[in-house]
Amino acid sequence: MEAIADAGVTYPKVVEALRSNGLDLTEIGRVTGVQLRQVQHWLAGTSKPSNDTQARLLDLHYVINLLTEVYRPEGVDIWLHGRQRALRGERPIDLLERGSFEPVITLVEQLAGGFLD
Repeated sequence: MEAIADAGVTYPKVVEALRSNGLDLTEIGRVTGVQLRQVQHWLAGTSKPSNDTQARLLDLHYVINLLTEVYRPEGVDIWLHGRQRALRGERPIDLLERGSFEPVITLVEQLAGGFLD
């Protein structure tokens, strides 16, 4: 998967990368706080996310990007939708949909051999 800093990254590519790793457009909308139609516009390249929506989309992409360093796409899907002991038995996708990115990001960074103390 391409890194966000790559000059070739576009919002349609970000959405497609999320889809190819187990998220559907409805879930992407719930995580970013927008309706399905808006995500479809991002995928088509007819609009771009703004402000908080942009931050949530890029944080979600960051999580997925790190997970792809550890798992294949099916494993990413399973990890996101399965209960995780390190998250007190919660499903990561549920936390992300509630806007609780930090615990998920912390755990994913640990999984990927991240940069935690």
